[in-house]
Amino acid sequence: MLEKNKLMTIDKVRKIIREAGYGDLATCVDGQPRVRPMAFVVMDDLRLWSSTYRRSGKIKELMENNRVEVCFVGRKKVQVRIEGMADISGGPEKKKLLLDLNPKVGRHFSDEYDPNFVHIEIVPTLVRWTEPGFGEYHRV
Repeated sequence: MLEKNKLMTIDKVRKIIREAGYGDLATCVDGQPRVRPMAFVVMDDLRLWSSTYRRSGKIKELMENNRVEVCFVGRKKVQVRIEGMADISGGPEKKKLLLDLNPKVGRHFSDEYDPNFVHIEIVPTLVRWTEPGFGEYHRV
């Protein structure tokens, strides 16, 4: 278990995100939080990549307010929360890389040119973590 006030490295954050398997993405619409589980690929700089269908309700939500938060819980119940800005403008190059990094995306989209395929990129503005229980969050 992590020691209190110990700095968590970016590598440890990436490990927790990978072992969590998915994160809960929170958006906000007219003051109402909306949360849903999503699978993410974590990039070296802690940007999170995912995909969705163009007709998904979250696309409209992200177009209206791109501020989001994603919460991950690792096997040892360590929580990582990433606040950030969602970018849904990723083109074929990013979509192709996402298909390569996460082959499961290919179950939903034929290729990087599929008109229904939207690439979501969360650009972190704040990354925090906490141990199991009711402890304080620490910045990464």
